[in-house]
Amino acid sequence: MNRPDLARKLRRLSAERKRPLGTAPSGVLRWEDGREPEKETQKLLAELFGIDPHLVDTHPWPGWLEFDPLQQYSDFPWTPQGALDALRDSVGSDMHRRSFIFGSSALTAGLFSWLTADPAAAGEITSGRRIGEAAVTHVERKVRALRRTDDEDGGGTLIHETAAANDMVGNLLTNRSYSLDHGRRLYAAAADLERMRAWAIFDIHGTCDDRIFKSALHSAHSANDQVLGAHILTFWAAAAYNCDRPVEAESIASAALSTVRGKASPRVQALVHARRARARSHLGDERCWSDLDQAEHHLHRAEQSPDEQEPEWAYWMNLSEFQGSRASTQLAMGRPGDAEATFSAAARAFDGGQVRTHALYLTRMADAQWLQGHHEQACGTAHQALDLTDQISSQRTVGPLQDLVATMASHKTLPAVRDLRERIATVG
Repeated sequence: MNRPDLARKLRRLSAERKRPLGTAPSGVLRWEDGREPEKETQKLLAELFGIDPHLVDTHPWPGWLEFDPLQQYSDFPWTPQGALDALRDSVGSDMHRRSFIFGSSALTAGLFSWLTADPAAAGEITSGRRIGEAAVTHVERKVRALRRTDDEDGGGTLIHETAAANDMVGNLLTNRSYSLDHGRRLYAAAADLERMRAWAIFDIHGTCDDRIFKSALHSAHSANDQVLGAHILTFWAAAAYNCDRPVEAESIASAALSTVRGKASPRVQALVHARRARARSHLGDERCWSDLDQAEHHLHRAEQSPDEQEPEWAYWMNLSEFQGSRASTQLAMGRPGDAEATFSAAARAFDGGQVRTHALYLTRMADAQWLQGHHEQACGTAHQALDLTDQISSQRTVGPLQDLVATMASHKTLPAVRDLRERIATVG
């Protein structure tokens, strides 16, 4: 449904309901670009999309759009064809509706632009039937570049880029021929692109998109890569426990651990144990400490054996990430003093690349300081987090800072609090 069609159908429905609107395509564009429609308009949109209009009253814009029937995932068999069907269902559904959540963008704009620097890869994709090494290598290179973009800039630029790239990969898998090895590598690329897209949606909109995570698992299964599947499960678990679904998160993380136990590299086992520790901390489960000890043990093994082969995507599980996980667990388990010290150690260990994670951990350190009554320190740390947040597109770092400022209301006359409140008010 394009903008003119949507505007026309909305005008017709509004007339039928005796609430005439003059909606034009330009109005739809404004909604896509972030302007919130009036409540009555939202209820008409809900009715048009087949969503219960009462959800408009119980869920803020644009959260209720997640209940769009076209966005609910179906169950697909665990076969290559099932993986392709899941990918099409994930990437190819009514993107115009979903653009209200994701922002306006032409999904397929510039699909081939990232191939122009590699004529051999472009030739394999744009002509002939057989996909060869140059094209597959270039797809993998693109996936690696997008991972680093996520580290440095957050999810804002990734939602559309990963969808567009996976649209291309899905077309290659569906319409072209390739060797068994190349097919597995393309499915692995599709899996990681879907994982990044689901994470970007969580990063920007604070929602856990089960359908896209499950699509990623389907592709990992077709790639015959259980370890990659476990990696996807760890991100699914993190999105779930951050969306107030800790029981499901603990089950998802445990499934990831069952997948890799005794089969994966030390760094991968460290990250899976760390994620389950975080899930358990949201449940107040004391077993989180044992998981952290296991994570630290495996990470130490990884650091002591730098020549051991690790998946390329496991690079992010390092000392700063582990310390941040331990500190976050300490904070969730009611130990703000321990958390502050551990967050401080994590901050010192960060390199310049993981900007979003650094900002997030500084925000949590400010929380820990505030809980201990260290008000000026908390404000100073929050300003440091904001300095980093200004560089990236990630609502996940802004939201907690806004929540922290809200808890400072009873101390709003303090100069440090007043300055922070004024600054945070300017952040979108």
